[in-house]
Formats: sequence, C-alpha cells, structure tokens
Amino acid sequence: MSDVVLLTPREISTGAASLNNQNVLINDEEYLRLDPAMRLFYKRVRENLGVACIAGHLRHRGYSVTALNLHGRNPSDEAITALVRQERPVFVGISIMYDLHIIDAVRLLRCVRAADPSVFVAIGGAFCTYNAKLIAERVPEADCVAYGEGELTAEGLMDCLAAGRDWRQVPGLYFWRDGRVSTSGPPKLPDLAAEPWPARDLLLHHRATGIPTPRASTYTSRGCHAKCTFCYAPRQPGVEGGPWRVRPIVDAVDEIEFLQREFGTRFVWFNDDNFGGAFAEGYQHAVGFAEEVLRRNLKVSFHCEFRVDTGLIDREALRTLRRAGMELALLGMETGSPGMMKRFRKGTTVDYNFDAARMFKQERIELEPGWIMIEPGTTVDELWQNLEFIVAARVHECENPFFLINRAIALRGTEIYDKVTTYGEPDIPGVDGVAWEVLRQARREYRVADERVEDLWSAWSAVSSDINDRKENEVPFLAQRIADTVRARRGGAGPDVRPLLSRLRRWDQSLDRLLVAFLNTGLLLADLGGPDLAARLETALRGLVEGYDRCHLGAAFPDFAVQIEQACQSPAPATSR
Repeated sequence: MSDVVLLTPREISTGAASLNNQNVLINDEEYLRLDPAMRLFYKRVRENLGVACIAGHLRHRGYSVTALNLHGRNPSDEAITALVRQERPVFVGISIMYDLHIIDAVRLLRCVRAADPSVFVAIGGAFCTYNAKLIAERVPEADCVAYGEGELTAEGLMDCLAAGRDWRQVPGLYFWRDGRVSTSGPPKLPDLAAEPWPARDLLLHHRATGIPTPRASTYTSRGCHAKCTFCYAPRQPGVEGGPWRVRPIVDAVDEIEFLQREFGTRFVWFNDDNFGGAFAEGYQHAVGFAEEVLRRNLKVSFHCEFRVDTGLIDREALRTLRRAGMELALLGMETGSPGMMKRFRKGTTVDYNFDAARMFKQERIELEPGWIMIEPGTTVDELWQNLEFIVAARVHECENPFFLINRAIALRGTEIYDKVTTYGEPDIPGVDGVAWEVLRQARREYRVADERVEDLWSAWSAVSSDINDRKENEVPFLAQRIADTVRARRGGAGPDVRPLLSRLRRWDQSLDRLLVAFLNTGLLLADLGGPDLAARLETALRGLVEGYDRCHLGAAFPDFAVQIEQACQSPAPATSR
C-alpha cells in the first residue's frame, strides 16, 4: 500500500498544436519489439521532473509513494481502478504538464473516484500554474487544484490529511468552499539547497522492462528573470523578488554521478527554464557547473536552454561548456526582426542573436534555435527580416530546419493572451466535455492583423507538417528498411538497394536549402497578394516540395517510399544451372 499515488497522464493526440515537443509515438511494448538500430530514433519520453521531485520530497519526509508516468503506456480504466484499490492511498495527485494532458487527466480522475469515492484527489503541474482557478471551476470532482512548485504544497496536504487537520490552510491551492472557488494564496517555495534528489521511478520501470536508460532529466536552477510577452514565467506566483534560484553545483553533479552509476546515464536533459540565469550570476553558475564536471572527469553529454543575455555568449564560457559535454543547446533567439523583438520584450537585440549564432557555429555546438516566426502583430516585411536573418546567421542549419516555422501560442497567463483582441474557438478535434471547456479558455486562437500573414501561416503550416512527418516518422523507417535489406543480401543475393539510401540521405541533408526556397516562395506570393491567396500559396508550395522530391529522390516522396518497399521485396535473380 502507498500513502500517495502520483499519476502523469498521457498526452492524447488530437491533431492540434501542443506545448509538448516530445510526443511519444509508440508505447513501451512497441519499443521493445523494434530492431535495436531503430531505437535510436525513439529517445523515449523525458521524465516528469515535477512529479519526480515531489515523490522524492515526500519519501524524504517518510511517506510511501507510488509514481506512475503513463507516457509510453496504455493502461485501461480497469487497470487504473485496480491500482488505486490495491494501493489504498490517502492522497492521489494528477500532474498536468502540458495542455493536452487535461484530456487523459479527466479520465484518470474519474477512474480514481470509481475506485474510491472518498480518496483525496489534487490536480497540479505546470499547466495548472496559470489555469488553476479555471480547472477548479470546470473539474469539481477534484478536491483541489495546486499551482506553482509543488513539493511543500504536497507535503502540507499529506501532513494535514494524516493528522485530520483542515487542508484548506495549505498555501498554493484553489478549491470549492461556500459555493464558489477560493484560494489559500501563493505556494511556498522549497529551499533548493535542502531538497532531496528527484525520484527515478520511470528509469527504474524502464530498466526492469529491458528498455535502456541512457538519458535522464534533472535541473540546476528554477525560474527566469526575463519578461517575455509570450511566456508565462514572468507571472509565476510566489516568486516575486527572486525569480531565478539555483541549486548547489556540487549537489547537481553528485546526482549526475549517481545516475551514471545506477542507470548508465550518458545524456542529461536539464529542465531549467534558463540554465544561464542572468549575466554575471548566470555565468558563474553555468561555468561553475561545467568546471565541476571537468574536475571530476565525468563523461556525459547534456542539453540545456538559455537566453542570449545570460553571459554565456562568451567564447571562453561556451568552450568550457562544450568541453564539459554541452553538445547542443536551445537558445531563446525567437526572431530576426527588430519590431518583433521589441514586442516580445526580449530585452536583447537582433545583433546579439547574430553574434550568438555565429559563436555557436564557431565553437561547434549544435544550435537548437528557439524561434517564433509569427505572432499577432507580425507583418510580411517582418517575415522578410526573419528570412534574411535565418540565412545570414545560418540558424536553419540544424537537425530539422522546418521546426522554425512556428507560431506563438497565446496562453493564459501570458501578456500575449491578455492583449489579443481577435480570436476564435480552438480547433481541437474529438475533444468535448470539461476538457474542452478548459482548453478553449486556456489559449486564444488569434488571427494576425495582416491577413496575408494569416494566409501564409495557413499554407506554411499545412505543407511543412507533411515535411516534418516525413523527416521525423517516415525517413528513419525507410532507411532502416534499406539497411536491413542490404545486410540480408550480402554476397549478391538480390538487387543492390544502396543507391536508394543515398538518395534518401540527400533528401534529408538538403532540407535547410528547401526551407529557404519554401519561405522565399511564400513571401514573394504574399507580397503580390490577391484573391484566394492561401490556396494559391499552398498549391505553389506543394509544387515546390514535389520538385525537390523529384530532384533528390527521382520521384514524389510517397512514390519513392513505394519504390523502396518494392525493391526490398524483390526476390533474388534466378541463377542458371
């Protein structure tokens, strides 16, 4: 039995854009059936670090916890109900990291209630931080909704429940009282220097089921000092006067050593909102971390996210981080347009962005650009500025250049959400009930003031989604199909399919050039304007992509995929006797 059960819902695919950039396309069982070479394309879901931190915190306080991350699993309602009945918890917490988690969260809540109507249920997580009151209003089956950092909130709830005290005095909650939703006020923040390490339930599960665990997530800091209008971090409750807080460097590196020893971790995702903090303080923290890794001679690679004004855009800092294992980093550049930069309230300049991109290239660090191509005020002229910057700074020379075709999401809690005036209902197929009621108010589907930009987005997003699907989902399997056939036909038993692999590689490695032509074609047509612009744009772009396919593959992509399958199925030629 457990005192606490913590659940991370699955993200239900609806076809709508999501905040999550790590969708899990296959479950654990499907992953185990993959050829080992194909597993490279499925790096597995990152841990829900919020739940991991709460589980570690509660265990450190003496409570027993079962933490279950449902990404990569497909448990039935009956399985969830049976789990709750088996564990008989006092407290069930459901964590909503991303917007589309709300769909499965509602299902889980109802399963818990079916198993035990009297169990205390709290909903929390990153998405709740800016939608807590809304979720409490729309999902009254939950006893409360927690917001902000959750360790001390969860501890306070469990202490009250165990002692029979009124839990409504615990800071950081929304709940129903006297016929309306009330709050207990902002949450208390934990002392990062005193926090135990995150629990590793997901890694333990993967190791037990034969799934490799070379990747793990952790953090070295929390919060961000910046005021970007598209982000809700500036309005995070309870952090006034200290938005960016650090964890002791030695403690973070100790944890990495533990992960390497216990799980064979070779790559670490840092979940810090801003790994480099601000200026001198951020420099000292990030470079100090790198120097500690180097001092211990740890062999680890890592990914982190930071801004161009962190103080890390410094040749010596980047060189030290690279030596310590920073092979790639997400850099919050967002735009190459001065007007958009000002509206985003980035506090930096396009020149800073250019210098940062150039330094990343020179130091051989893979740049993952944080980029927003379109927001409510974007004009066609500003899109031309974006294209000019992309080419000059070479930010499109990345793993998937079509990820640059991005649109700001107007999320509740952000300044953009408050300022947009023209918006409609979100298009989220197949979602209804309370999940729909939450989602329709948690974001605003705005229209760009310049209708040509709206038409551009319509065409760009429709066509680029096909390219992304081919790049992320089809190319790996086609490449593996060819490689398997080559191995099977060693010694000349069948036609040589290696030229097909060369064509596929050329298609994949030239996408940066396709992106430039793609953007340029769209902007030229947008400049001309005229009736039915969106339809004409999409027709022109699909023609451009088909021409690209024929140039590199010798056929349109769907036809080339058929050619690969036919070639790989071809029998060996008959031999004369």
